[in-house]
Order: sequence, then structure tokens, then C-alpha cells
Amino acid sequence: MFSFEILQKSKKSRARLGKLKTPHGEILTPAFIPVATLGVIKGGLDFADTEATGVQCQIVNTFHFLDMDRQNIVAKAGGLHNFINFQKPIFTDSGGFQVFSLGKGAEYGLGKIQSIFPEEAGRKSKNKSFSNSQEHWNNNLKKLRGGLVKKISETGVNFLSPRDGREIMLTPELSAEVQMKLGADFIYLLDICGSAVDSHETTETELEKTHRWYQRFLRVKIPKAQSVFAIIQGGEFKDLRIKATQIVNDLPVFGLAIGGALGKDKKEMMKIISWVNEKIDWSRPHHLLGIGDLKSIPEIIKAGIDLFDCALPTRIARHGTAMTKSGYLDIRKNALKNKFQPIDKNCRCFACENYTLAQLNFLFKANEPLGGRLLTIHNLSFLKNYLREIREKIANR
Repeated sequence: MFSFEILQKSKKSRARLGKLKTPHGEILTPAFIPVATLGVIKGGLDFADTEATGVQCQIVNTFHFLDMDRQNIVAKAGGLHNFINFQKPIFTDSGGFQVFSLGKGAEYGLGKIQSIFPEEAGRKSKNKSFSNSQEHWNNNLKKLRGGLVKKISETGVNFLSPRDGREIMLTPELSAEVQMKLGADFIYLLDICGSAVDSHETTETELEKTHRWYQRFLRVKIPKAQSVFAIIQGGEFKDLRIKATQIVNDLPVFGLAIGGALGKDKKEMMKIISWVNEKIDWSRPHHLLGIGDLKSIPEIIKAGIDLFDCALPTRIARHGTAMTKSGYLDIRKNALKNKFQPIDKNCRCFACENYTLAQLNFLFKANEPLGGRLLTIHNLSFLKNYLREIREKIANR
């Protein structure tokens, strides 16, 4: 029912072509997984829009379905594929990322990688404490606000709901149960997603707890129609990344993901991936969680990453930024208001075939939601074509 076949390996790097078979179709790798938090890609895309972009799969968030108490409704509908009308492979995050995003990520204004997201989106970070200097980082990073993670215990994670403030205790068993009800093809073990402010001692303590959670999760009987990914944590510490990699290699899971804090810039991220690569099982698919910027994509594929997901391509689209082979294009710039040409004359997406830069510029200046929808369609279509070209290059090397 599930299989991962390595079709070809590059002679110049660790890049590889693969085919991931699931009950809901195949995924050709390397592949980008669009983020559809509640089963819908943000930007106002409907079923036809999503299909037209050619996306191969989606990743949906378990925690937010739990927060809305909709897992039983989804189960009655026959699972996510029926509930959201998407008959291609679906991944569900375990809720572990919210340990970070609603916890220290919210408290300190942190991202997965500090220097990528604000710059790649064409915006400057509001948190001026970010710096590549470790001393500057340690001395100046301050809490910006309170988070919604109240306590991480041996039992699980105690959250306050971002919707109504009620308490939610997410345990490994509950994460497994909710993901089973959602019925995604690929589900993820519940982990503690670390942050860049964690010490070696904190990271090691949370890593050991995460691995105990994995054992509890795996004692839940998972249906044959679902396969499991384990996540390699360990933060920015080589010994812990290697330790975590060796432990997850021995777990009875289908795929391996790299998560948690990935450094303060792309260079540090690539170093962390290289540590994991020293011990990782190369027969299984590798998923890099939360990365999808234009500068990183070619490098992570060369490092052997098969799957990667990220909210950035759709988020920047809603704020007026298009992805192109030349980089990022800010559609809101006044210089484009008289440009009667598409974003990319070679692109066959709905936006490029029917709208000019001048029209798109007008839509964003007028705050019309259609602008965000059109750029979301373009960015996803761009990534589909971009990844197809990368796969072709790997095949020819």
C-alpha cells in the first residue's frame, strides 16, 4: 500500500529522484508539500484552483482540528480526503510544531531560521535582537509576549486554546487518535519542537522526553491505510542530532523528518542537515519540516531531502510577493503599475494567462482579496514547475 522507490541518484550530490506510493496516488520526489492548515490552502483557493496548480499533496494540522473539536466530524465524513474534497496524498502534523509556534516561537518572535523568513518575504524583522553573533543573540533576545504553552510534562503538552482560551492536554496517544480519525496518508509522531533559545541541557531533556513519547504513540494500533513519520530533533547540537538520528532509525516507521531549531541562517541549517546525514537511513524518504524559500530549495535537495513543506510561498503571495526564477518580485512596487505583461510569460498558471503586472499591482493597491488568490495560484504553480525542472536535471546527471 505504501512504498518509496529511489529511481535515480545524482552523481554530483546527495540529490535523488524518488516515487512515493500511497493509497491516494503517487508523489514524485523531490516534492514541495503546500501547507493547508485546516484542509484549505490560504489565499481563497477552492478545489478547482488547487487542482489547477498541480500540487501533488498537502499537509494539514492536527492541533487546529483538535482545537475546533472537528476530528469526529471528519471521521464521520470518511476522513480528510472526503471532508476537504482532496483525493491526493495528505500529511498531518502531530501538533508538535505548536509546542514551538504557540510557545517559545510566540514568546520570542522566533522562526525556524531567523535570517530567512523576514528577508525572503521582503520584510524586516520587528525583533531587532536577531543577529548572527551568538553573543549578541544571547544578550539581546527578550520575551516579546506570552505564549499559549502552559506546561510540557511527561504526560504531554498543556496548551491554552488560541480560539477560546480553554485548556487542551495533547498527549502522544491523543495525537495518534486524532490523526487516525483525520485519516491522512502520513501521520507524525508527537514531538517537542525545540527552539533556538534552548540550551544543550534543555534540548537533551526534551529530546529524551520526545523519544519516550514516540514509544507511547507507537503502542497505538495504526490502521494499514496510514503510515508514520518520526521526527529527528536535537536542536543546534551535533551530538544530540546524531543521537536522535540513530534512535529514530531503529523505530518501525515509514519515513524520517528533520525538525526543530535549524540554526540562525541557511549555513547553520545545512550544517545541521549534514550532521543528520552522517547516520540517517537512506532507504527511507526524508522530510525537512518548515523550509521552502527559494535560496534553500536547491541546497536542501542536493543534501538529500525528498520532501519539504512551508507556509512561506502562500503567505508571501497574500502580501503581494511572487516567486520567479529571478527571485522574489514585489507586485506592490509603483514601477509595475504600467507593466502590461504577465509575471512570467512562460508560466501557464491562471494568473499569468489572464492578468498583467499592472492589474495585479492595482488589485493589491486597492486591497482586493483577488490579488492574494492569484499570486497564491502563481506561487504554487511556479514551485510545481520549478521542482519538475530540478527532477529533470537530476535525471540527466
